[in-house]
Amino acid sequence: MKARYKFWYATIFSILILNACKKDGDMNSKELSVFIKTAGGDVHVANLAFRRTPLAVSGDSIAKFPAYLTREINSDVLVNISIDESLVSNYNSANKTNYILLPAANYKIVGSAQLTIPAGSVISTDSLRIQLLDRLQLNNDNGYLLPLSISEISGKDKGAKSSDNYRTVYVVVKSTYTNISDAQLPLTGTFIPRTGWVPSVGSTTAGSLGPAMLDGINTTAWRSSSTSSFAAKWLTIDMGAAQQIKGFVMVPNYVATTENATAITVSTSTDNVTWTVQGAWKGTGPAATSSVINPDLKNINFIVPVQARYFRFDVTASNNASRVGIAELNVVQ
Repeated sequence: MKARYKFWYATIFSILILNACKKDGDMNSKELSVFIKTAGGDVHVANLAFRRTPLAVSGDSIAKFPAYLTREINSDVLVNISIDESLVSNYNSANKTNYILLPAANYKIVGSAQLTIPAGSVISTDSLRIQLLDRLQLNNDNGYLLPLSISEISGKDKGAKSSDNYRTVYVVVKSTYTNISDAQLPLTGTFIPRTGWVPSVGSTTAGSLGPAMLDGINTTAWRSSSTSSFAAKWLTIDMGAAQQIKGFVMVPNYVATTENATAITVSTSTDNVTWTVQGAWKGTGPAATSSVINPDLKNINFIVPVQARYFRFDVTASNNASRVGIAELNVVQ
């Protein structure tokens, strides 16, 4: 019986000593962790997305995130964060991506890479800020990755350790390029003569073949097959020689007004081998008040003119689930 009392006395004494140590700030608890995370749904990844044109860039340019503690302490904690290039390949393997390391010349750390979590708080007073610089140069189609990890923790409390699962964040940089203007205003210039042009199409409907786009008659049209897949809804034109292109003017398909493209990816080439995606056009079907006599012309305008012999349209959306069509297709120079 006495042995049992001695055991409980020893246990109570140990708890009192531990509480006294906590009050003094001498905490060695394994639960005291330092971590960094993003503000979005995926706490490990900060996404920077922007849009590039030949003339300008718009969208995200700064990623920022503070450091955190799992609980308050009564002394400051200094958290150093550094770039860990070795994690790029590991991230790609784990996520089946092909990001490349964000070039050092195209970003900077704004302010300090050392964050301070003040006594009595669980979040740093400042944030680590990564700012993209020349975004026009960040044109890799696979995107870029910048891993940032807690490299050092200092302060009076020696129990603060970096979290095993949240010591690293990844800045993912992706961009989209477009040379297609959002404005679909009439183009100034002249139509390129279509003599000798050679059209190719992914599919057709009987009586509505590819050359109908070039016959000068609004009452005819190229119409794709009725397959439900958009894979076959494309066309290419060989103009016979390289031309400077400002854009395109389409006469909608009035054979069936419910069969018109509302989204087209436009690509150009000088040799029919190497293609450049110029961007995506988004529009609408023809206005109900329009007709073959008074057509609702659709303009696809380049922001900067393009030199090309071949161009390709890939229809990615339409106002019909089965077919798409174009009555006339002209190129403005």
